[in-house]
Amino acid sequence: MRILIVEDDKHLGWSIKTRMEKNGYVVDYETDGQSGLETAIACSYDLIILDIMLPKIDGFTVCREIRRKGVKAPILMLTARYREDDRVRGLDCGADDYLVKPFGYPELDARIRALIRRFYNQPSTEIDIGLLHIDISKKRVSYKGDAVTLTANEYSILEFLALNRNGVVTREMIQQHLWDMESSTFSNVIEVMVSRIRKKLDPDNKDAVIKTVKGLGYIIKDEKP
Repeated sequence: MRILIVEDDKHLGWSIKTRMEKNGYVVDYETDGQSGLETAIACSYDLIILDIMLPKIDGFTVCREIRRKGVKAPILMLTARYREDDRVRGLDCGADDYLVKPFGYPELDARIRALIRRFYNQPSTEIDIGLLHIDISKKRVSYKGDAVTLTANEYSILEFLALNRNGVVTREMIQQHLWDMESSTFSNVIEVMVSRIRKKLDPDNKDAVIKTVKGLGYIIKDEKP
């Protein structure tokens, strides 16, 4: 999943970015409200982590403008303020959750997972689609009861397809959500990765889980085995 961090404290911002990347997320990072607003509108994110006290444009205004522009990604606001009215203001601006500094990373991790699950209408940390099982929290995959070993990128693609099950996912959507802005990943690279995932899941039936929608992209259908 792809996350945008907007935080002017560079030590904290890079610390969050590094941790999130180790957890398998693709992360873009901006240090002021103006850049954060422009990036949030220009790209598609699964979550935005937004500080309130930002240079150029404060976090409340950024949040409000993001929503006004129609961006639906969940927003987790960060602040050193403890006042209840500040939390209420943030939520009223369109934020989905609020975390007060200093915070522990396990709590941040849990809130991120919960917000992304809610965004994709996925109430559980486990996805079951036919014979496919994915444990999002542990990033483990099994098919027909057997463990499937995937690379980080392969897992990310499969998870993204599963979260968007029953809907067509284009190659452009995969690239936008799973690689950062500086990436030069091309469509044929994604095709190769999808082919590898198919072989690892079911070498005898490449269309068993991931089906190709000609001229559009891929789909995982939530069908009974």
